[in-house]
Amino acid sequence: MKNTMHSLARFAVLPLLAILSVGPASAQTDIGKALKEKLAARITKLEGACADDLKKFCSNVTPGEGRILYCMHAYEDQLSVKCGYELEDAATNIQDAADNLKDAIAACKTEITGVCGNTTPGEGRIAACLMANKATASKPCVDAIGKIEDMAH
Repeated sequence: MKNTMHSLARFAVLPLLAILSVGPASAQTDIGKALKEKLAARITKLEGACADDLKKFCSNVTPGEGRILYCMHAYEDQLSVKCGYELEDAATNIQDAADNLKDAIAACKTEITGVCGNTTPGEGRIAACLMANKATASKPCVDAIGKIEDMAH
């Protein structure tokens, strides 16, 4: 459980990056919306599984900036089995997403600095550029983009 809590604490910001990357380009918006919906469903499931534990141990904690997660970490040895399982599952999913994003950045480095090099970063513009130029991207980049698309579906 300790590693789970550390993984969640370490990667808790990654889903927020996926949400914040949703931009005006339609390809990125579709993927961004799908990722956002999956994240919302995951959070709802986690909140349901941990509702009693959150109420019991962390009801006086002001949400935000990871405070709830750190509170749960403080009581990790007392959390219910149901909550512990959902935390472990969420940590695994977040780790997989982080790995896929890291792989995509590495695999698409040439495309990011090349064909998308003049694209202003932010609001999903680089991701949209990669999607728009997928036909000319290297096979490793296309494969990495495919994994990101698979995460969204």
